[in-house]
Amino acid sequence: MSKLICKGFNVKYFGYDAAISDVTTTFSDGVNVVYATEKGGKTTFLKALAGIVPYQGELTLDGAPVSDLSLKERDFQMLFDDYALFSRRSVRYNLEYPLRLRKMPKEERRRAVESVASLFDLDIMLDAPVYRLNEWLKVTLTLCRAYLRRPKVLLIDNVFSKLDPSARKEAFLRFMPLFKEGIVIYATDSPDEAAALSDSVKFLSYGYLMQEGSAKTIRTKPNAASVFVSFEKYPSLLPCVATKGGVEIDGVLFPLDARLKSDVYLGKEVLTGVAPDGFELSDDGFEVNVIGKFYLDGKAVYSAKKEESTLFFLSEKDLAVGETVKLKLTRIVALFDALNERNVLEVTE
Repeated sequence: MSKLICKGFNVKYFGYDAAISDVTTTFSDGVNVVYATEKGGKTTFLKALAGIVPYQGELTLDGAPVSDLSLKERDFQMLFDDYALFSRRSVRYNLEYPLRLRKMPKEERRRAVESVASLFDLDIMLDAPVYRLNEWLKVTLTLCRAYLRRPKVLLIDNVFSKLDPSARKEAFLRFMPLFKEGIVIYATDSPDEAAALSDSVKFLSYGYLMQEGSAKTIRTKPNAASVFVSFEKYPSLLPCVATKGGVEIDGVLFPLDARLKSDVYLGKEVLTGVAPDGFELSDDGFEVNVIGKFYLDGKAVYSAKKEESTLFFLSEKDLAVGETVKLKLTRIVALFDALNERNVLEVTE
């Protein structure tokens, strides 16, 4: 099994502005997911792995250093979200181009292109110029070219981002299962895509590797507030006071079946990370003002305001916008330091 290992990876723009900070991780055969929100560092990270931008640190493929190899010697390929296609050339020319660079004979190139084009539904438009293609077909062409190329390491940078949500989901489900050979590193800003592709997601935030693990672990045991907010569909971050028995909001104590990492947080304000099913209507709770109504998997989700905080909760009772209700906490996902937003609970597997 092939492994791409990076150790102490750092990327600095203009010599001092850190874009990637001390990332150490391993990529293996199959699809590896790098998740980050916008400006989280995923594109810079992939460019550094590909050797397009300079970096500091170690990079090895199957134990052999690759940092000093040229782009051609590395045999890495990166797909950008702007496709990098020859717009005035035909679909066939774009598909054959990387094969031509590898000195594949003309007739062999033709057979390879025509055999794979049908797999990506491009066989009836091989002679059409790229500028006449819609976004769906441009994405398809980009992926088909990578499939033909078969590099040792394929890096895909949010290639579906220009499609509308329904088309993006369809393209993702249609084409990504085709990429099973070699090391594939897929960068996305969609938590649903990250969860669907891999059992191991690497979460980047502002150039830092915040957490690695399955999407379920990241969602249920986040180690930072940014991780929780990204992977929970309707997240609530609510200020509270940490106590030995739980957390306190508006003088009401809510028991917590978890331990703090340090007693230094006792009596201090922290942030509770709560999923919508972690609240319950109760006369023994704290007051909130209902401001909206949504639906999650067919269940009503209400949004509410408590001072400066917005929270989301499930309720079978029909509530009106503007109504004041009382909520109690029944389940807390995590507690976060109010300053650095790190999880302050002891997390056990």
